[in-house]
Amino acid sequence: MSYASGGLIAATDYNGFVGSSTSTTSGQINAVWSTGNGNGGYGQSAVSQVSSAGTVTATQWSSLINTLNNIYNHQSGSGSGISAVTSGSLISYLSALSGDLGTIYTNRLNAASQGSTTTGTVYNPNVTATNTISAESLSFTRTVTFSSGDAARYFFNAGGQINFVTTAATSVDGSGRSNDMATLVGTYLGSVNAIKAATNGGKSGTGGTVNTNATSIGYYSLTTSDQTVVSINSGTYTYTGDYVTVSLKSNGAQGSNADKGSVIYIDCVAYSGARLSAESWNQTINFTWSHRVDIVYPESTYLSNSWGTVTVS
Repeated sequence: MSYASGGLIAATDYNGFVGSSTSTTSGQINAVWSTGNGNGGYGQSAVSQVSSAGTVTATQWSSLINTLNNIYNHQSGSGSGISAVTSGSLISYLSALSGDLGTIYTNRLNAASQGSTTTGTVYNPNVTATNTISAESLSFTRTVTFSSGDAARYFFNAGGQINFVTTAATSVDGSGRSNDMATLVGTYLGSVNAIKAATNGGKSGTGGTVNTNATSIGYYSLTTSDQTVVSINSGTYTYTGDYVTVSLKSNGAQGSNADKGSVIYIDCVAYSGARLSAESWNQTINFTWSHRVDIVYPESTYLSNSWGTVTVS
């Protein structure tokens, strides 16, 4: 019989609540807790199923409830309100259980808190050009690497994030072109923080002509081609062809559980357009874009570290 008040708990009922380690089904705890698939799964040890002819014990039932409460605490900061039973106790019917299992699946990308932050090393890429009217640009790529596609999935599913932080945008020589690039990066763009599973924080700066500020791009949007997260043109006359962009891509799926890659590339460009030959002022460029990449890890109070250590280069 199906799970109901006054009935016995059949192995099929219990296994229906648990699911396989790679379940993708709402209402099955392993779809959120264990390997899961795509944006479901924290990479924790699966809650074991019961043999089809077996009896559901208080220990097994408690494992299900304790896991449910860990997920609730991770997602919302408080438990489900359901208490585990002790060995030898009667297992009571829980009318809220099915609904609670559906809720944790709906909220699977929620995290009430995060863990430690690894602050990246500051890099200072520079572009220098003598007095010239040709277009010049500063471009660089920062690389964020996980041990596997599943490790990346677990990191983002559990609430981890990447922060691209501009620490300074410096016009070294004070020329008009250098000044405009510094304004583009330091004032209009700023930083792009909170790159998460399904979203990012967009630009932190203000001003300029904003062409793109795509906050809906996160890890699960990534492909092997660049997707522009932020694109801004200069708002200063004669420099309106200057622009700055930040784009994201990955190395593509690496496993069989619908990951989006184990390597994330942050591609950045600051571009100074070609100048008219009739212009007489100094066209020299000497500009530095100082920045770092920070890694904010998921919390490890209710989850164990299944995502490993993230490296940045």
